[in-house]
Amino acid sequence: MKFTEKAKIEIIFGDGQFDRQVIKEALEKNKDKYCQISLFIPESGGKGKGRIINTGIDGVLKFVKDDVTRFSLSYIVFIDKEHCYFDYENCIRTVANKYGISISALQKIAENFDAYKVTCKVGDKKFFIYFIFLGFYCCLEDFILIKICNSNVNKFTGEGCCKKYKEIFKRVQKEVKESCIEKTYDELFKVIACVLEELTTLETF
Repeated sequence: MKFTEKAKIEIIFGDGQFDRQVIKEALEKNKDKYCQISLFIPESGGKGKGRIINTGIDGVLKFVKDDVTRFSLSYIVFIDKEHCYFDYENCIRTVANKYGISISALQKIAENFDAYKVTCKVGDKKFFIYFIFLGFYCCLEDFILIKICNSNVNKFTGEGCCKKYKEIFKRVQKEVKESCIEKTYDELFKVIACVLEELTTLETF
């Protein structure tokens, strides 16, 4: 798998460095399965230069609205559940409407994961956004703690819940944490694979 600025599929993160690092490793580990796919991950803004992607679904869709008017792209968005802690579909539609992104179709594409395919249009440009909501309840850290490490932790949801799970995650013994993160790559790729299978049907590759 190549990460290149020439790609027509752009991965966007609604959160910080940790999510980006883990997901990139999950993709790299499975690159033999999708070696024909070319993806670009912005590190600090549009095409890695100058334009910051603010956290949360509001920041992501604001970025997409600006980006898609200049480039013909589709997007994969990884975002913590804390940013859409109510109905995911309504959350996507509400924020998209705020930025003038019209939605003609929105469908869940995985039975056991919160992953959605959104058919969008801005002006005369039609494109797709694939949302992958991370977390068991709240964010990637709680997914690792609960789903992978089998830790007995309290349930936190809603705005700000990820800060609580990050604090718990920091206290996990280093060796255990590293082992759990390693196991996370395979679990995450199950949901990523659902999106990649969808994307192979598009003309962007």
